[in-house]
Amino acid sequence: MVFSHHSHSGQFCRHAVGSLESMVAEAARKGFKMYSLTEHCPRWRDQDLYPEEIEANVTPLDLEATFEAFLSEAQRLKQLYVNNGRSEMEILVGMETEHIYEEDLPLLQTVIDQNRDKLDFLVGSVHHSDGHPIDFSKERFDEAVQWYATTSVLTQRGGEERVDESAAALSALLESYFHAQRRLMEALRPDVIGHFALPLLFTPTTLLASHSAAYALAMGNIRYAIAYGALFELSSAPFRKGWDQGWPGDEVVRMVIEEGGRFCLSDDAHNVGQVGLNYHRLKEWMESVGVKREMVYRLHKPRDGPLQRIPIEEEDWKQIGNHS
Repeated sequence: MVFSHHSHSGQFCRHAVGSLESMVAEAARKGFKMYSLTEHCPRWRDQDLYPEEIEANVTPLDLEATFEAFLSEAQRLKQLYVNNGRSEMEILVGMETEHIYEEDLPLLQTVIDQNRDKLDFLVGSVHHSDGHPIDFSKERFDEAVQWYATTSVLTQRGGEERVDESAAALSALLESYFHAQRRLMEALRPDVIGHFALPLLFTPTTLLASHSAAYALAMGNIRYAIAYGALFELSSAPFRKGWDQGWPGDEVVRMVIEEGGRFCLSDDAHNVGQVGLNYHRLKEWMESVGVKREMVYRLHKPRDGPLQRIPIEEEDWKQIGNHS
């Protein structure tokens, strides 16, 4: 089953199910060589809480405490499974980022600095555009697009709204997203770029090439990430959401390949049943869009050494999708 660089548990994420230990146990049972635990970073404003958090009376301070508890539990599981020899599977502990407003980047940096002994790597993700969540639900995504359609952001686009208001609004959203992603990359240099081009989740037939300014920003971000050594996440998660492509989709993968970028694998599992789910479809899709073994890497963290990016071996390439 090989590797995954992105997962969540219901113990520390309210839109997931199950304990962190149950996720680790299932990954070990399925024969993963490395499994990453990457809960979300805290969010620091009440207005950025999600509906299920508001319903449960969760506060930003609670989110900070939850993340600290995650790091402690992840270290316990590392000790239990790896250091004590229960499993040969490597466990990496990461943080999936957010970037919603300008001031959260220094707060994120503080979290990283305070936990350098517990965090192995970062998954650099952006889930908002101008404060609007873009992957929580189709309804919230549509609200975000409508916001761009009715703000001065759109009216300043040289009359483009008169041609196709919805396309111009989506362009504005995409551009905001890629600007935020670039700020995140420049500030934190995440090791893995999480679900690149996330705004396309609810518009799967949209091509970045049809939004020229957004396409240019995306290509700039791809080149920047490649220059400092980031890996681009190839995720099996979209298959369970009805897509016939893995993430980030055919177009973006081909853009990354064209620039000489490197990839890594993930299931972005949110429950035990999603651990390694659809890796066989991920393998088929990767091959169909031109991803070769030599382009796919894994992260590895020696006990007393720096994080390493290692190309996966031929036998591991063959094993992708077994038992999924």
